[in-house]
Amino acid sequence: MEEIGAIIGKGFGTWRNNLNLCIPFLLSTALSFLAMMPILAALAVAIGPMQSLNLTSLENGQILLAEMAGSLPSLIAAAALSFLMLSLFSAFFTAGAIGMVREALETGKATTDAMWSSGKKYFARMFLVSIMMGLAVVIGIVFLLPGIALLPSPLQPEPQAVGLLAIGAILFILYALIISLVLAVAPYALVVDSVGAVKAILASIDFFKYNKFDIFVLWLVVVALSLGMQMIGSLWVGENAGFQPLSMIVGLVNVLVLAPLSAVWWTRLYMVRKGMLKGDEVLDPW
Repeated sequence: MEEIGAIIGKGFGTWRNNLNLCIPFLLSTALSFLAMMPILAALAVAIGPMQSLNLTSLENGQILLAEMAGSLPSLIAAAALSFLMLSLFSAFFTAGAIGMVREALETGKATTDAMWSSGKKYFARMFLVSIMMGLAVVIGIVFLLPGIALLPSPLQPEPQAVGLLAIGAILFILYALIISLVLAVAPYALVVDSVGAVKAILASIDFFKYNKFDIFVLWLVVVALSLGMQMIGSLWVGENAGFQPLSMIVGLVNVLVLAPLSAVWWTRLYMVRKGMLKGDEVLDPW
């Protein structure tokens, strides 16, 4: 049984020998920009007639509100369409990326054929899993309800209500963190085990029961690397206002390196702990 350190090290070797694992994440990022076009177009149509208005005038302010109200249905429809497209693209390429990683771990070489076949086979189930995971997090809003119920007005908050809201926010964050850990391997279970959405959720819960420490350590590693990259980009932008190349480089590193590398780590953790990589299949790249 590999320790978590060995999983991280060998996962890095798998990624290093299969740099094409970034392809699904590159395609997903590019298509996500296209998916935002409907809402950007709707915003342009809605804002266009308002640009000539003098907002210091009360009458023009009322006209602005009327124009925005009239454009609200189209904005909502565009937002819904963009969200649906983003979710479908993400589901397809997440499934495709995990399929490529599984092939790389089993054979030593990942191909784009695995991406397309896995994406087509599992994207509908992956879409359902993402919805179920999102709903599981949204349920945590109940922690905020007591504080919200005690607010007589957003402009006149009471100390007790503010205190309850603060406690509720802390509980919500802790709840969301626990859910993210418990369901961390659900997408990987779906593709690796070739199961449905519900069984993938149940498999992730069962996997978490026996691998809490490894899941938490791997989650910390991925989050630390991601936050570290964001801090580097933020510090550079703060010291060099108007000069943004490093922030773009950080974004590329996340897509080209961190995203595929974390996919390899999570997939390897699941496959090793489930006994799917044995003997010569557990390759040591070092």
